[in-house]
Amino acid sequence: MKTTNPEPQPALPTIELLDAPPPVMRRPLALVDGRAYAAAWLYVRTTTTQTRDKHGNLVPHDPPLVETRLRRLVLRHDGVLFGPGGDAPLSDLGLDLLLPETPHPSRTWSTDGVNAYRAGSRPDPADVFNRITDVVSRFVDFDRSLADQRTLAEMIACYVLATWFLPAFNVVGYLWPTGERGSGKTVLLHTIAQMAYLGHVILAGGSYASLRDLADYGATLAFDDAENLSDPRRSDPDKRSLLLAGNRRGSTITVKEMGPDKLWRTRHVNAFCPRLFSAIRLPDNVLASRSIVIPLIRTPDRYRANADPLDDEAWPHDRRQLIDDLWALALAHLPKLREYERAVNQRARLTGRNLEPWRALLAVALWLDDHDAQGILRRTTSSDRVSDPTALAPAPVPGGAAPQTALWRRLETLSIRYQRERSDLETDDLTALVIHALCACAISAINAISAINTETPSHFVFTTQQILLFAQAVAEIKDGDPDHITHRRVGRTLGRMRLQKAPRPGGRGSRRWRVTLGDLERWTAAYGMSLPARLAALLAANDDNDPNGDVTSAA
Repeated sequence: MKTTNPEPQPALPTIELLDAPPPVMRRPLALVDGRAYAAAWLYVRTTTTQTRDKHGNLVPHDPPLVETRLRRLVLRHDGVLFGPGGDAPLSDLGLDLLLPETPHPSRTWSTDGVNAYRAGSRPDPADVFNRITDVVSRFVDFDRSLADQRTLAEMIACYVLATWFLPAFNVVGYLWPTGERGSGKTVLLHTIAQMAYLGHVILAGGSYASLRDLADYGATLAFDDAENLSDPRRSDPDKRSLLLAGNRRGSTITVKEMGPDKLWRTRHVNAFCPRLFSAIRLPDNVLASRSIVIPLIRTPDRYRANADPLDDEAWPHDRRQLIDDLWALALAHLPKLREYERAVNQRARLTGRNLEPWRALLAVALWLDDHDAQGILRRTTSSDRVSDPTALAPAPVPGGAAPQTALWRRLETLSIRYQRERSDLETDDLTALVIHALCACAISAINAISAINTETPSHFVFTTQQILLFAQAVAEIKDGDPDHITHRRVGRTLGRMRLQKAPRPGGRGSRRWRVTLGDLERWTAAYGMSLPARLAALLAANDDNDPNGDVTSAA
């Protein structure tokens, strides 16, 4: 019987377990394994003069076949372009690309900009910064805001640059312009969105799905008329969870999506992206702790009031060139910004949650000072001339030189001043009000003791009722609502502050709390407040006094 030889079988595939997942580029501007990459969507024209038919014969085409398509390419920080028409195919990139969405053309890198970068052109950081500052100052009037016009424009410019360096940062703050109607809140949002990384101004009715996809790309989201978002009872819970989840690296939200096979799958959306909000109302405590609130008033300046940031002809600099330079600046310098964020943690006087909204801005300021070869950022303003130079002196750097005294100096000083004014901008922060009330109680007790020529001790004992009355008085002075400050809420706040309880005479009456000058110094510093001069002087004088002396304050 004749047997047939079996057909040869292909070799079995080789399977190996990887120690780590393969590198993936999930955002148009990404930092992967210490290298920066930028995606560009460019039109590519393909001209074909010959093809082969099914038999393998050459078929000429006269006229040639011409196809023009929008193609995705990737530019590496060293100027190598991967993709059709570039220096190497995308298969040589060494990254998996997960970029399903195409950003708006006005926000992407142009062909001229990509080619200039490939040819070795790199924009000057200080020049780009000054152009952004000029644009901000062209459209927005910061009269009677947190600082003078130029300093506030510089702060906004640092924020714009920080959106482009987001992959290098671990935390990012929000901006919250606030003011009455016509104060320029919306104009500020549009001005920033026109220059920020993939900036989009989103109305309150924007869909959650679109916000989710934009956040996944790391886009800068500017929410106009965000009144409802500041009220947990009136806002969309999905939108609010997206907003609150994304100020720190690694923040994700989970959503259910139906795949091509009609099966539901869980998708983890990266929610780490810059955000801005404009509203007449102030933010709630959660959003306020992550935001820099920028108060604005209506301007009589016709030069700014009648200018529209959506009109390119009104810009002092070419917007298209500025966007191209921002892409180039981010790609060339992105890997270096991480060390500047670490330097801010060492140099800044603010700490913890108070520093977080400012950290990226201050890192950009330090970086710009180091790249200001011509010294164009070193200017003297009224914000540099302070009445208390000791209090606002640059913080020393452990093991390093003193901080730069140009842009860093101005913005770090602004961050300190903002923190001192913050309690006026966030009148519903009960802990801050209680701290103010405790300081007021202590000063009142010192005045009463001084009237009878008694030595002032370093400890005080106050009742919850006494602290409540002072907290309500402080809230009324700051145009807050004293009716919402109750005995129970103040008592709970004092308990969360972990202040030491004092025994009640006979076990009856209002709860009593032992408060030391050290407690007041610790809490004012933690909230970025200034310890009243009377208490600071007493603290310095009582360093060697008996720490066990108490005084019971009278209401």
